[in-house]
Amino acid sequence: MTLPKPNTGPPKGAVIVHNVAKIASESDKFRRVLFTGKHSQFVIMTVPVGGEIGEETHTVDQHLYFVSGSAQAITNGKKEDVHPGDHVIVPAGTLHNFINTGPTPLIVSTVYAPAEHKADTVHDSLEQGEKLEDEGKDEPPKWAKE
Repeated sequence: MTLPKPNTGPPKGAVIVHNVAKIASESDKFRRVLFTGKHSQFVIMTVPVGGEIGEETHTVDQHLYFVSGSAQAITNGKKEDVHPGDHVIVPAGTLHNFINTGPTPLIVSTVYAPAEHKADTVHDSLEQGEKLEDEGKDEPPKWAKE
């Protein structure tokens, strides 16, 4: 399967369909942006066994849908198990992390509103993503922050 290329300019009135489970299962990347709109961004994550998304706080809202695997959600110090089919909403300003507690990669789709990452972001690992974010090299496009 050829992985879809993300749009790098404002979308122009097209409906886009992705098979998230298939794309994520065939991607060995930790984070991959699939779509960036003027008001939101769609990202898939493949978290390795024993890995985590990384403790963070965003200035934007985040919706996570757990496609496969098992995880422990930690939000503002509260722990809760999450499973395939679960939808977790993380309001802007909420300290959070998700740790893969299962025997297989954790596959998560996430929507940021508005965008959180550069429109064509692909991170090989949590560490690479954190480094690029710290260096200011993973900023969303100006047109996505309207």
